[in-house]
Amino acid sequence: MIGRRLSHYEVLADLGAGGMGVVYRAHDTRLDRDVAIKVLPTDRPLTQTARRRFQREAMAASALNHPNIITIYEVNSEDNTDFIVMEYVRGITLSSLLKKRRLALSEAIRYCVQISDALTKAHAAGIIHRDLKPGNIMVTEDGLVKVLDFGLAKFDPAAADGKTTDQELTHQFTLTQPGAVTGTVAYMSPEQARGESVDARSDIFSFGIVMFEMFSGHLPFAGPNSLALLHNLHFSPPRDLTEMRPDVPKPLTLLISRMLEKKTEKRIQTMAEVGSELRRGASGLVDGPLTWHPSDATIDMTAPSPRSGRFSKRNIWIAAGLLALLVLAGIGGWRWHRKAKPAQQAGTQEAPVEDNAYALYRRAREDLDHSDRDGNIDAAIKLLGRAVEHDPQSAASYAALSEAYGYKNTFNPDPQWIKLASESANKAVVLDNYLAAGHVSLGMAKMSAGDSTEAEKQLRTAADLDPKSAVPHRDLALLYEKTGKADQAAEELKHAIQLDSTDWKTYMATGLEAYQGGRFKEAASAWETALKLEPDNVQALRNLGAVYHSMGRDDDAVAALQHALEIKPVPDVYSNLGTILFYQGKYDESVPAFEKAVALNANDFANWGNLGDAYRWSSANKDKAKAAYQQATALVKEELAKNPTAADLQTGLAMYLAKSGDNGAALRALNQVAEAHSKDPAVLYDSAVVYELCGKRDQALDSLLAAVKAGQDLNDIKNEPEFVSLRADPRYHLQILNAAAAKPSN
Repeated sequence: MIGRRLSHYEVLADLGAGGMGVVYRAHDTRLDRDVAIKVLPTDRPLTQTARRRFQREAMAASALNHPNIITIYEVNSEDNTDFIVMEYVRGITLSSLLKKRRLALSEAIRYCVQISDALTKAHAAGIIHRDLKPGNIMVTEDGLVKVLDFGLAKFDPAAADGKTTDQELTHQFTLTQPGAVTGTVAYMSPEQARGESVDARSDIFSFGIVMFEMFSGHLPFAGPNSLALLHNLHFSPPRDLTEMRPDVPKPLTLLISRMLEKKTEKRIQTMAEVGSELRRGASGLVDGPLTWHPSDATIDMTAPSPRSGRFSKRNIWIAAGLLALLVLAGIGGWRWHRKAKPAQQAGTQEAPVEDNAYALYRRAREDLDHSDRDGNIDAAIKLLGRAVEHDPQSAASYAALSEAYGYKNTFNPDPQWIKLASESANKAVVLDNYLAAGHVSLGMAKMSAGDSTEAEKQLRTAADLDPKSAVPHRDLALLYEKTGKADQAAEELKHAIQLDSTDWKTYMATGLEAYQGGRFKEAASAWETALKLEPDNVQALRNLGAVYHSMGRDDDAVAALQHALEIKPVPDVYSNLGTILFYQGKYDESVPAFEKAVALNANDFANWGNLGDAYRWSSANKDKAKAAYQQATALVKEELAKNPTAADLQTGLAMYLAKSGDNGAALRALNQVAEAHSKDPAVLYDSAVVYELCGKRDQALDSLLAAVKAGQDLNDIKNEPEFVSLRADPRYHLQILNAAAAKPSN
């Protein structure tokens, strides 16, 4: 199958065999994401029952919307090949993890809670898994559990919560004849091993076996062969967990004993009760919320978080990550008068907060509403941590905590913050599916993970739940902007402003949408309004430095950036100052600004690339340029390993290679980019630079013309030192300048 195309999916690699077929990693060419595809075997005739069981797996999992259950995208057939498309989980099976190492007690408890939550959801829908085992449970590096493989699932209408009563569904789920044994012997309940009809209590027994193994590393029932194992399963008590793992709390050992009762009527009766007893028995053993948490796993399984923004030195830094859109603001091109900040500032005496969950949440909410101010985000996280201690069932507190961690990642990017944001978002939705804020936080978490479809679904749900809230529409605009749906993004922003004309974050988003569309006056106006609503916002001042430069108002741009430095020196402000100086031809003066940006953030390839440009065109530092470009190249390759289809990263790599003198490698890198079809002026502009450096003048002019039409401002082109020769070409005047003149004024 590898190398083959099924519908619009390109099969890339073999992931192993599942319960009903072989699983492959594939790439969805329409939505630009990796997926997992399970394919029924094609090397032997398939019975109708096998095909129906295959369809049943898709039906069972797709009927369950839960963060700990694998998400099914599609079930299809092409050229006699039946396949299921599902989310691609970058992780390791629990079976493999248990073979590698013994789980820490707190880690095992966290996984157990998630498995119980997943099965509680399935049982409430009347779905019995019937093949629960460590091999059907995935764990990601951040500790998120996914229950897989519903190929043997059974629909039990008696167990459903009343919402699932369709008789056809019941018929399709009833494919096993009475007396037939399905499942995996080592994890079967006694009644399942006898071929009897099973209900939710059978999954409880299987889960008891899994829990025993997670805590001890061994099975509770063992034997030299299957017959001996079955005998012990029916007639022998489980091994003594206390002897094998003395640190397991007594309430948990008692819970497992109740789950492993051989008679169903003596067994604990519901998975919801299992989850409740788990949480009660784990009290005091696990810090923080009992959903998934970054674990001690050593395998790198984290899905990359997409970066956005414009990465070449030529493009003033505007956005610094998905959530950065929500913390941007702006003001006009004059010198600002400092205003007293209405919110409490870091380092000053805070008023005491009433020590109950809601009061703590409300105070944290105020901090998050002014997330641009120093200390507010950390203060909010502390307050919300106390809030969930007081009330572990507060979905609103978890939703706000997810937002706070998202902001932490914006200002100080780290995979840890993304993990924690996702954890809290899922917890919020699990606790209260009717809370709009929970769906907003989960939508943003899904967006960070690159799942645009689920992100849109969650944000639309939030908008339906709270029709008067501007927040879901503001975040939908971010999603649509990210996925190239500019018109829809603009409509959502207009709607958001109609709902709340005092929300500075919506004006921030509006400004960014206008800037990326080349409408600089609109961008400046939106950011000016935002800054009036939220004075002294560093991100706003930084962005105004960018837009004023694009409008040819460099003095105003420098004034805005200088004012930002007075409030808080951050690397991208120095980068913007350096860029303005560079475009003014003040190469020597731009060097210290770029050096400062690197000193404050040496992990960003754009900072090193900018510094390499400054060195290369300076009078006294030319010999330092190559080393800076090499560092930029190494860092951008790290990002490309996480985001191999990112066009801006590919063009950045090509540009650094070209400026280092490796034209062949630069052109090969550029071949990965379909810049002719791109609407991103940064990608087109950088492609033009690479082509010009590599002696490809025709391609350089074509890319530059497309960049101008896409919104690239002419001032940068006129001042670009790499285009000195190109600007002498008659075609530059006939094509580029005429195209710029034909555009409406920005």
